Amino acid sequence: MLRRVLFLSVSGLSLCMPFTAFGEPEDPLSYYSSTSNITDDQSLTIIKEKTTSPTATTPSVELSAQPVDNGDQPEVGGKSTADTSAPQISSPSTDNTTQPQADLEQPIVKEVEAEAEIEVETQEEDTPHPEIVTICDEIGNKLGSVSSSDCLDAAFDKPRFYSNKHRPLLEKHFYASPELVNAPRILFLGGIHGDEYSSVSLSFKWLKILEQSHNGVYDWHFMPLTNPDGLLQKKSTRVNANNVDLNRNFIPSETSINPIKHWQTYAKKRARYYPGTKPLSEPETQAIHKLIHEFKPDIIVSVHAPHGILDYDGGITPPQKLGPLRLRQLGTYPGSLGNYGWFVKQTPVMTIELKHAGIMPSKSDINLMWTDLIHWIKLRTEGDGTLIARKTSDQ
Repeated sequence: MLRRVLFLSVSGLSLCMPFTAFGEPEDPLSYYSSTSNITDDQSLTIIKEKTTSPTATTPSVELSAQPVDNGDQPEVGGKSTADTSAPQISSPSTDNTTQPQADLEQPIVKEVEAEAEIEVETQEEDTPHPEIVTICDEIGNKLGSVSSSDCLDAAFDKPRFYSNKHRPLLEKHFYASPELVNAPRILFLGGIHGDEYSSVSLSFKWLKILEQSHNGVYDWHFMPLTNPDGLLQKKSTRVNANNVDLNRNFIPSETSINPIKHWQTYAKKRARYYPGTKPLSEPETQAIHKLIHEFKPDIIVSVHAPHGILDYDGGITPPQKLGPLRLRQLGTYPGSLGNYGWFVKQTPVMTIELKHAGIMPSKSDINLMWTDLIHWIKLRTEGDGTLIARKTSDQ
């Protein structure tokens, strides 16, 4: 079975800001600038300084009463050291038997050849896809908190979605136990804005926690870097390689203002918020759209920075906090993931806004946020009147 979790990044706004009739700030860029204490370039340096020393293994914290599935993965990049060549078979000593020598040797040779084929197939499965090796090297060179080996150790699935510049959109699926028919599906998305470094780093940290603690209760799907072109250029940008803000490029709800009109008026044509010529014009948003359609997540989790709040769009009770982040529901922009996820697909979207774009949360905060997230999912997917109960009754 599939484990599905969508994590996408969505920029949060303060409730004290002046809002338009559409529930959005009149001048979000100036507000964001005034509340940020550190530039992105400075933040990136701090990330690298804070992560130069080895870090301890993050403890497993996924909550479940189910038997633990340790989710062992084959060694990435490992090469078989077994000798797969057929051994030399010495001729049998001369005797009075009338059975041909070929009949004696043939079964042994076939068995050795079969074993060699199995070992070759296993070696091919253990070897990471070349495109994954390339992008993992790029990520390791860009972020001080995620090394190339950290990325490769995640053993990502074979690439199937690509960015404008044909970089793979990394995916990792953690399947639920086969006996759980209605296991909650969670889609986790990170890095939809390329200059929000911490959202990518945190996604990799939580992916590693899940690898250590996954027990089959939930079906998770991770896409930790949805805008690789924005992150992996010399100077990272919020927008993708086509200069589109991916978090304004989804299908808007029927009652929303047209994204282009909103950009021209309320966003004052700022390049950082350009929604593209039409919804789903970009390969990255097309990939997420298809993933939501295929995976049918019960919850989408999206990670952003740097506003230090927890935003939420959905019909079930949201958590009041995730670690140090407190709930502040801000409404949605037309074309944003929150607007599309809830108002178009009726799928709750939790938007995690980390405090800084370039400074990682502390280890304790990383663990607390994860624990609170799992606790909330457990509460909202068990018992009468919850998301899963409603889904079951609709079938």
